[in-house]
Amino acid sequence: MPARLCGSIVLLLIAPLAGGAATPNVTLGLVVPSSEPEAVSLLRGVQLAVGDANEAGKGPVALEVQGSGGQWGTAGNDAVHLISQLHADAVISPSDGATNHLILQVSGRTQVPVASLCSDSSITNAGVIWAVRVVPRTDQEVETLLASAQQPGRSPLNWWAIIPSGRPARPVRRDIERAAQHTGTHLGKVLEAGGREMDPAAKARQIVAAAPDGVLIWLAPQEAGKVAAALRAAGYGGRLAGPSPLDSPGFISAAGAAANGVCIAGFFADENARERARDFQRRFLGRFTEAPDFTAAAAHDAAVVLIEALRHGKGGSAGSPFPLALPITGVTGILHFDNQGNRTDPLQVMFCEKGCFIPLGHGGTKS
Repeated sequence: MPARLCGSIVLLLIAPLAGGAATPNVTLGLVVPSSEPEAVSLLRGVQLAVGDANEAGKGPVALEVQGSGGQWGTAGNDAVHLISQLHADAVISPSDGATNHLILQVSGRTQVPVASLCSDSSITNAGVIWAVRVVPRTDQEVETLLASAQQPGRSPLNWWAIIPSGRPARPVRRDIERAAQHTGTHLGKVLEAGGREMDPAAKARQIVAAAPDGVLIWLAPQEAGKVAAALRAAGYGGRLAGPSPLDSPGFISAAGAAANGVCIAGFFADENARERARDFQRRFLGRFTEAPDFTAAAAHDAAVVLIEALRHGKGGSAGSPFPLALPITGVTGILHFDNQGNRTDPLQVMFCEKGCFIPLGHGGTKS
């Protein structure tokens, strides 16, 4: 485990709960494999939510963290340890699909709620009625982006996509293909890239030669930033779009000037969303001296959802359905869920201008 992440976990576990040594009425478990690129953001977002809950004085909240990483199956062992040994009342799972499916298997047997940051559409098809997803589904994001780019009366646009390699490629490819079919978009090649073998310049040359209308860069923020920079450096002038986690200092830094104009799909802001986002950024900066990204905000909201839901549902039988109908106010919006645990809040297209993602047509010049 990286020293930076390990140090954060150690500090968390030795810190006393606010208000003394009171027995927690809610204990959250967090599975955060050190191999996850967003591990630090995820941990910090949850830490801030737990700290806020303890300062509010409605009852102490504890956080237990497991993140051993390693071979297949380890995440399931982490979840079992959190629930059976550390007595977690609920578990927060990261963005990796394989990790989520292992955690959901444990949840299905133990009836412990899960809040997931995984965008794969398959996550909420697992039949676990006490699981929710706090981020948009990949197919919903892609549909929003493709539909927005298509002009009425024009021929379908030709899009390519760059997705992770290996096991993570399957659910992403499936969701992108489904979204293209639903929007009547022509989906050309889907290139797999990622890890040490990724050569952004080679991918860029291949794409420039084919000249598609747009490219979906469905990679982690820093990898996506490198691809965007390589595409613009190679002379590609088409549309660029990606997943919501690209709203990240890591993407902005890696992409440089190429970040300008890149589109993502984000949740529609409610009336007070901007004020909550500014307050979250201020508190996050004050505690961690770094700006938060989308993953930190989503992790914060995952913790808030579980804390509030457990407090309202505490005392019921172990098999009681998770109270999905409870709207909860978070940093990413006011969260609503359907009976499968999908977040039902509508999406809008946002584009990057001067290092910030703003709604399309609001304060920017993107056409």
